[in-house]
Amino acid sequence: MAHAFRRRPDGTVACRLDGEEKAILAQVAQETADLIRADLGLDPEREAVRRAAESEDPLRRLEAEFAGRDARVPSDSAVKRLFPDASEDPDLAREYRRLGQQDLAEGKLSDLHRVIALLDGAGPGHGEVVVAADEAVVVLRALNDVRIVLADRLGLQRDGDFDTVRMLQQIGERVEDLPERDDEMVGSDVVIAVYELLSWLQESLLRALD
Repeated sequence: MAHAFRRRPDGTVACRLDGEEKAILAQVAQETADLIRADLGLDPEREAVRRAAESEDPLRRLEAEFAGRDARVPSDSAVKRLFPDASEDPDLAREYRRLGQQDLAEGKLSDLHRVIALLDGAGPGHGEVVVAADEAVVVLRALNDVRIVLADRLGLQRDGDFDTVRMLQQIGERVEDLPERDDEMVGSDVVIAVYELLSWLQESLLRALD
């Protein structure tokens, strides 16, 4: 069972999670990273483009500029929430994406991979996940991005919407003659449970830092 984040004497913050909770959180973080990569068309060659852009060779920098000229507009509704248009003007929005979307995506992927590393580093069984003080914001950002993706999958538009979804779920659990539940319903229950865990961990981390 999960235990909230708390500040430790050495300045780090830590929470306790069981093996299943760590595995699920690492999985949804990895799935969020994979979703971002797939929907934005990111691939390992982009790293080569980034290195070329930082080269002292002007020809390589020019090649990198043209290679990164087009930034894919998200097609997945969750990725659209993570990378919204920066302007209502289509031309400005496209230019903002061209100039900044790659760096923003790399930052989000880095945050997600760091959280996965922290969870994996805590071992397979029940135990502490320790976060250094200077990495707490990284964890907060990553948890928030995963929550945004899950909120999209649950059809949540505002924070208050989750209370309605949870209430409907609880009503359904109390109905005695429910028809046999299908995989989609069970899947929704899992998403709700993970969303609740993420929200609770994020809130406890904020309290520990305050």
